[in-house]
Amino acid sequence: MQSEPHRATANTFKDPIDLEDFKMTRVQTAQGWLEGEELEQVGGGGSYFSFKGVPYAAPPVGKLRFKAPQPPLPWDGVRKATEHGPVCPQNDIFTNTLLPGSEDCLYLNVYTKNLKPKQPLAVMVFIHGGGYKSGSGNEEHYGPDFLVQHEVVLVTINYRLEALGFLCLDTEDVPGNAGLKDQVAALKWVNQNIANFGGDPNNVTVFGESAGGASTALHVLSPMSKGLFKRAIPMSGVPLCDGSRPYEPRRRAFVLGKDLGHHTTDANDLLDFLQSVPVEKLVDVAPAVYGTELVINNIVKMFPFTPVVEKDFGKDHFLTEDPENCCKKEK
Repeated sequence: MQSEPHRATANTFKDPIDLEDFKMTRVQTAQGWLEGEELEQVGGGGSYFSFKGVPYAAPPVGKLRFKAPQPPLPWDGVRKATEHGPVCPQNDIFTNTLLPGSEDCLYLNVYTKNLKPKQPLAVMVFIHGGGYKSGSGNEEHYGPDFLVQHEVVLVTINYRLEALGFLCLDTEDVPGNAGLKDQVAALKWVNQNIANFGGDPNNVTVFGESAGGASTALHVLSPMSKGLFKRAIPMSGVPLCDGSRPYEPRRRAFVLGKDLGHHTTDANDLLDFLQSVPVEKLVDVAPAVYGTELVINNIVKMFPFTPVVEKDFGKDHFLTEDPENCCKKEK
């Protein structure tokens, strides 16, 4: 007999629903009810509905650090969705100081002009850039105002970055690409829930810029993403450039452990250690991994943690073949 799933409780949740008090800003998802808000578009043009900080996966903390995302947890009552969720741990790209954030960062945002359109609206899912080491889906970077006025449901997402999202140990537990699998989890959430926001789950376009553009193209190639979207728009980023390709990823994982003071040749031992390191220290040290390299023949290989070609362990995998070979097969 299965146990009752853990239901999240927090101060962001309201009391159980009073149907007489139901408002258009309340939407039901597979995990529970959300209450968003109606906002005015920048520059005029009317209003739109905003739902921020929506969890699309379980918090990837503790023993889930570095691993594939798990399904989101249900909640009781009504969850307020008027503030963005925490950004994933990262350093400011200009000051190299740790930004406020949390490992519990797998949240998305939904913006729509009409919750109950006569015909379901096209959906666009945006994947942010940042070299797989910085960025978020928050609207201070990517506001929804332009797209929602064109009758599009816009979804923006966070995903794990740098070592937390792209550490590769070449093991069944940590084959790499956790950050890309976060994106897949977000697409699955969209497929399951977007109709309740006025969107058409059969008319989803994935788009992104820079690392988000390369991620978008990788979703076209990945068997894990098959059937989750209809169109893709990769902008200013492709998976064939060196910045999106692995450079001895397993060795770099062990270099990270060494830089943190842990010398080992055993992948499981390294995993146990890295899962115990405070996230602030991990984020501080990870960018310096490339500095220990003896030879860097291309500056973009200085991104220490990027998408990888995974070993096939017979389980779901994001990518087990070089993107260049995949593209040649699709000709």
